[in-house]
Amino acid sequence: MFRVRKDLCAGCGLCVKACLQGAISLESQQAQIDQGRCNGCGNCLDVCPQGAIVKLVSVSKDEVRTSVASLKQRTNELIERIERLRRTVKVKI
Repeated sequence: MFRVRKDLCAGCGLCVKACLQGAISLESQQAQIDQGRCNGCGNCLDVCPQGAIVKLVSVSKDEVRTSVASLKQRTNELIERIERLRRTVKVKI
C-alpha cells in the first residue's frame, strides 16, 4: 500500500502518468491514490521527484519495541561519550 505525503507533493502529475493502473489522480493539485486500483508496482515511487509517495509497511509491536530499545541504548551510549569528552576537555583547559 502506498500513501501520498501531502506536505511533499508538488502536484507535478508525474505519478499520474506513470501509473499504468490509473490509480492516481490529482485533486486540488495533490496526488490521490485509489487503493482499490493500485497493484503496488511502485512506478509512482520511482518517478516522484519530491519523494512524496511512500510505501506503508506493516510492523509488529515487538519490532517497534526492539527498535525503540535499541535507539534508547544508542542514545545513552552517545550521551556517555559526550560526557567523557566534556570531562577530558575540562581537564586539559
